[in-house]
Amino acid sequence: MSRAEPRHIPPSSPSAAGGKGDGGGTASLLRSTGSVAVATLTSRVTGFLRTILLAAILGPAVASAFSIANQMPQQVSELVLGQVLTALVIPVLVRAEMEDRDRGQAFFERLFTLSLTILGIALIVSLALSPVLVGLLVGGSKVDEGLTQALVIMFLPQLVFFGLSALFTAMLNTRDQFKPGAWAPVACNTVQIATLVAFYLMPGELTLNPTAMGQPKLLVLGIGSTLGVVLQALIQIPAMRRSGIKLRLRWGIDDRLKHFGSMGIAIVAYVFISLAGWYAVTPILSHASDGGPAINQYAWMVLQLPYGVIGVALLTAVMPRLSRNAAAGNRNAVLDDLSVATRITMVALIPIVAFLTVFGPSIGRALFNVGQFSQDDANFLGTAISFSAFVLIPYAMVLIHLRVFYAQERAWVPTGIVIVIVATQIGLSYLVPVLVDDEHRIVELVGTARGLAYTAGAIMGWYLLRRTLGPLHLTNVTRTLLQTTTVSVLVVVTIYAVMQLGVLKAIDRSGPAGAFVYLAIAGVLSMTLIYALLALWRVPDVLAILAPLRRIAGRFVPALRPSAPSEPEREAARAPDTREMRLDELEAYASLRREEITAQLPRIADDIGLPYAGQSHVPRRSRASAEQPTTGLRYRRRGAFAVTEDDSAGTSGHEAPGTGQMRLPSVQPGVPAPLDEADDAPRGPELIPGAVVAGGRYRLIEHYGGIRGLQFWQARDINLDRDVALTFVDSEQRAPAPERGAQISLRGEGPQSILSRTLRLGRVHSNGLARVLDVVRGSSGGIVVAEWIPSSSLADVAGTHPSAIGAAKAVRALAGAAEGAHRAGAALSIDHPDRVRISQDGHAFLAFPGTLADASKESDVRGLGAVLYALLLERWPLDDATGRTVTTGTGTVAGIRQADADANGSPVEPRDAKGDIPFEISAVATRTLEGGQGIRTAATVQQLLDQASVVDVKTDLLAPVREEAPREAPREAPRAVPSLDDRPTPAKRIQSKQSLLSRVGGGKKNVPLLVIAACAVALLVIIALTLLISNFIGGKDTQSGVGSLYTSSATAVQSAAPAPAPGVGAPVKGTAVSLVDLATSKDPATNLSNVLTGKTPAWKTDTYKAGPAFGNLKKGVGFLVTLDKAVSLTRGTITSPSQGSTVEVRTATKDSVKNLEETSLVWSGTLHKGANDFHVSSVAPRSRYVLVWITGLTKESGTEWYTTINQVEFQGS
Repeated sequence: MSRAEPRHIPPSSPSAAGGKGDGGGTASLLRSTGSVAVATLTSRVTGFLRTILLAAILGPAVASAFSIANQMPQQVSELVLGQVLTALVIPVLVRAEMEDRDRGQAFFERLFTLSLTILGIALIVSLALSPVLVGLLVGGSKVDEGLTQALVIMFLPQLVFFGLSALFTAMLNTRDQFKPGAWAPVACNTVQIATLVAFYLMPGELTLNPTAMGQPKLLVLGIGSTLGVVLQALIQIPAMRRSGIKLRLRWGIDDRLKHFGSMGIAIVAYVFISLAGWYAVTPILSHASDGGPAINQYAWMVLQLPYGVIGVALLTAVMPRLSRNAAAGNRNAVLDDLSVATRITMVALIPIVAFLTVFGPSIGRALFNVGQFSQDDANFLGTAISFSAFVLIPYAMVLIHLRVFYAQERAWVPTGIVIVIVATQIGLSYLVPVLVDDEHRIVELVGTARGLAYTAGAIMGWYLLRRTLGPLHLTNVTRTLLQTTTVSVLVVVTIYAVMQLGVLKAIDRSGPAGAFVYLAIAGVLSMTLIYALLALWRVPDVLAILAPLRRIAGRFVPALRPSAPSEPEREAARAPDTREMRLDELEAYASLRREEITAQLPRIADDIGLPYAGQSHVPRRSRASAEQPTTGLRYRRRGAFAVTEDDSAGTSGHEAPGTGQMRLPSVQPGVPAPLDEADDAPRGPELIPGAVVAGGRYRLIEHYGGIRGLQFWQARDINLDRDVALTFVDSEQRAPAPERGAQISLRGEGPQSILSRTLRLGRVHSNGLARVLDVVRGSSGGIVVAEWIPSSSLADVAGTHPSAIGAAKAVRALAGAAEGAHRAGAALSIDHPDRVRISQDGHAFLAFPGTLADASKESDVRGLGAVLYALLLERWPLDDATGRTVTTGTGTVAGIRQADADANGSPVEPRDAKGDIPFEISAVATRTLEGGQGIRTAATVQQLLDQASVVDVKTDLLAPVREEAPREAPREAPRAVPSLDDRPTPAKRIQSKQSLLSRVGGGKKNVPLLVIAACAVALLVIIALTLLISNFIGGKDTQSGVGSLYTSSATAVQSAAPAPAPGVGAPVKGTAVSLVDLATSKDPATNLSNVLTGKTPAWKTDTYKAGPAFGNLKKGVGFLVTLDKAVSLTRGTITSPSQGSTVEVRTATKDSVKNLEETSLVWSGTLHKGANDFHVSSVAPRSRYVLVWITGLTKESGTEWYTTINQVEFQGS
């Protein structure tokens, strides 16, 4: 196969690179990437600040009208342009910029003309249909239709500028101009924040009536918000001019766009169905409550904040690789990427979901209890957050699944998934009003319906992926899910129980500032404990996430900084053959490398759960011509680039056909690269400690031997800040590269066959095998990346002369791994002592996977016998060259002497050499080495060792490692990157004075379990003490629960008395309660039964607009309590947060009241917040029926009047 050789290309000027500023080299790309990250964070912060100001200034009712009107242009623009632009047009735009002589200018002009035309038509149609659309959303509901219609007219022009802004950003991204598009949303948010401040300061009443509000005030709100979006588009025009992009009209459709017609229709159908779901669900919210749409949207925005900042940031590194592997049909790599993406999502979002669920009401009070947004509204919003927080998990899963399907160009599959999501959401949402009639509960359960709908979509996506990719084998995902969920729930519930005690609870209910302090304390404690426990549990993904945080914290607290390379390693890294290229040298190889950045386009719709979520993978401009395609690069370390983009990202599995790879020559400044090295044999990487391989991904730490072309190294994963085990296959790159398009045989002897066979071990999960994490393929050989497990070498542990029982238990784990591999159609290749190490838990395991062609079940069984033989006698019975022949001798193999011969020339039996070795264990070692005449399966070895290891439980530990005089002092636990001046010797690699095999159970792995158990016990103790104290004190604070309001009113501490004092009366229990409403239009009876128990949510009257007298529609409303016996009422307590409401207490003669003349008034008064004690001054008539009658309401927010009753209690004699 011919290879494309590198050509020296003189560095070009900045203008030739395509523009000033951001264009050009790698350094500029890095600067742009950093600026984009800062801009994205700033955009989210300013956007969230704008949302809080909207809630505070407008209040729920006006904010609902604003929210619905503001979303309409976003949804329309998304439908006609947004997702099609992101998913289809951007790739074609990039192609035009690279291929066309005018660098895509003509293509962009046609695209600009087409987009402007489509957006203009959409605007005209939307304006004409706006009364109908508004009527569908809020007609006949509690949300004001007139105000919504007025705002819609002023907001609809935004759709044109939303679309143009996305188009301008896309064009600038293709010219390496990332900053303008990233900062444009910040400008939009700033203008809209200024608009809200101006709206607040202008004279005029804040009302739902547009005329009463005043035309100037309404115009400021509507036009100012639209101007922000206009600025978002126009602010990018100067940058486009600097890049040579001209805004000119040119009619016509480029032929390249026509190839994507079917996919474009599928994406439009996807967005249309999503839009239909919004139009179907919004009327439910607007009919339930005038603040329902705003509460629902704000709750969703709060949930989007952690996902947008954490979830998107973590998955951005995985998504480009997943998309490439899916497009290439690389099943194994897609499965790996799915596993990584899912596990990262779990460990990042599950703790946040647990926290949001438990502390939702506190979040509402801390962030939104400001201005027109009352404490009740904030509690309402917080409870809505709690009810729907779980949606983040299936929501993230759906986005991952969609990315795979779109990369496979199966555009109609996501459309099917969204049909399931929308149909489920609509069905469940319309079921909610049938089941409940409380307006708050309806809005909260609609959020729950959204979460269940995304769960259904995630399940369907999982099923379709399984049909596409086959068995997913995601055992690690299940383990990570269970670990993270268990720790998160226990920690958050424990923290909540503690935070509900004493002064902390009072801080939460003292106002927005107090709630914020309370929330900050709870959040810091919860997240710190959760991730600390997960780190102690050694969850790999948590360790990977914490690594960059430790680097940042290490700048201020050096002890927290991850281990760094030693100075000799840094010197090795700075050696001439490992130095970084200068910028001019990088330019010389611009044609050999294509970089890619995930560009975040301005989001049009607030819901980023659409197919591409405003992200597009934009490759940087490359000078490689179409006639001379660029091939990949070897993983060698000489020069600037060690490996292709795919390899540096950790691509595993089979590569796409035709991805041949080539070697970069060493480059000296100012010296042209050689034009022909075809006659030179390719050289492999120079493997020495401190060298960097795989594109700078791994730094070599220590060499652990090798066999038959394989080299074993411990290395540091620089990206994830963890140690890994590397097996170099054909490290010298001597094998010929496979022909283009050639199929790799699993039975072949070449390096690529070895890598493919080793990938099968990724399905095996056992203590006897280091988990295969990745495979990096080179032009001929490659690297197997496996989990690094702290351990000691087989030679070191065998030198401690462990007990036979300990040796049997160690090899039992390795036998289990071998049996699992054999069931998966693979083999371990247990052929050399360097491959096998002993973990801190006392398990022998295959540390360096690499399945050779001659590996088989029989050779693995023989290898198990050899490992057991070595631990028993400190002798190795197999040959050094292949590990397939049983042999004896006087030499050494990897530091272990060869086996001694008996009279027949065979290895001496262990029991003959050491009489204290049990017969069963000695027989296993001997019979496994006999091959076909002895033990033939790994399962048999495992079963026999299981039986033998329980013979003598008193001697099941390996003997301790004693420090002999010739040996150096043992070192402590291995460091991440040991110093080269203190490189471990065989003696120093023994990791503790006691043999690692002596740790049968226990150890560090039990620490998290013990801490979790302690948290559970502490939680039970706290609950028990709380109940005990409550029973003894008998306080009247009945406002417990997540959604309750705190009251500062003192309640009398009542001592338990054996008998009531005369005239005081004894408590009487209410057995039933019914609504009493003498008007035709009845108030709701939802949650009325809670007035007897004090449970949440509390009962409340309907909401009235025209003052405290029930809108002059009725004289009052109340409820009749049936007592367990007839008494003469003497006193009672009414607990309510509605200060100012007027109430009467009356007695009745029967269980129904038709008019007040049938009742007797015994007390009347005005309520204050908290517990209201009342005394009956005269002797009341004996009765079982007590009527609590509300005659005046409380103004809760704006024009809303209602009364809430938490609990009523009575005493009588």
